[in-house]
Amino acid sequence: MKTNECRVYFAFDGDEFDPDEITAFLGIEPSYTKRKGEKIPGKIPKKNSWVLSTEDVKSEYVDIYEMSTDIVNQLKPKKAQIIELKNKYDLAVRFQVVLAIAMNEDISTPAIGFEIDTVSFLGEVGAFIDVDSYRN
Repeated sequence: MKTNECRVYFAFDGDEFDPDEITAFLGIEPSYTKRKGEKIPGKIPKKNSWVLSTEDVKSEYVDIYEMSTDIVNQLKPKKAQIIELKNKYDLAVRFQVVLAIAMNEDISTPAIGFEIDTVSFLGEVGAFIDVDSYRN
């Protein structure tokens, strides 16, 4: 039986930065990085990316409020550094929700939303929110 699946992540995207410099400056290990032009399964990235992600959650109950808060709480102490990096390298700052919703009526639909602190933090660092949703 298919169930809900979700992950939430915060990303820096841009052309002229080294993801390793972001890691060193923030003192936070990313979940993964991508480099412009490198071959990865399924595509070749057009930009460099530094990504801090939750684990993939596969469950009847998915709480995006909680997942988003977990990521933001890791980044809050680094707000000034995030803004500095965004401006220094002209980076796009992205907050991404990737969600596959179970099409089974017996399974609860995910709790989709963001706490006030999450929205405030994302606004302060100049991030945009992108929600990719799929049928599962």
